[in-house]
Amino acid sequence: MAVRTKKDLADKETSEKVVVKKRSRVLTVLLFLFGTVAAAGLVIGALLYFVGIPGVVPKLKAPAPLSYETVELGERVVNLADAGGGRYLRVRMVLEFKKNEKLAGEIKEKNAQIMDAVLKVLRSKTVDEVMPLDREEKVKAELMSAVNGKLKNGKVERIYFTDFLIQ
Repeated sequence: MAVRTKKDLADKETSEKVVVKKRSRVLTVLLFLFGTVAAAGLVIGALLYFVGIPGVVPKLKAPAPLSYETVELGERVVNLADAGGGRYLRVRMVLEFKKNEKLAGEIKEKNAQIMDAVLKVLRSKTVDEVMPLDREEKVKAELMSAVNGKLKNGKVERIYFTDFLIQ
């Protein structure tokens, strides 16, 4: 058996203290790194949750598209306001509005008043006021205004001409 001296024992204790200090430093550094990574993860997660980044966070479901309903007003022949009164317009129109049972019922109920308003607008027009495409859109806007003036439960969003003939 070997005899150990005080110096050997002191060297052994010193080397053990150095090893313990190195281990505690490594452990401290590892805990610091782990804490930093965890904090960064929390910050990034909070940003994604509250702000969102396009392409990273799945998109929210889009709201359901609005459904529209149409009502055909039928075909009408109207004399235009040209000099001589020999020109007429044959038109077939469709009204489009957001799906609404009350509005659909009101349009059917007030069909006569709506057609009267439409005919008044069309009779006041000359061929030059309805012929070019850009003026046709202006006529549609006037017709929509006249029709919506008769309605209380909603409004017409668009008017389509399915037949439009001038002679």
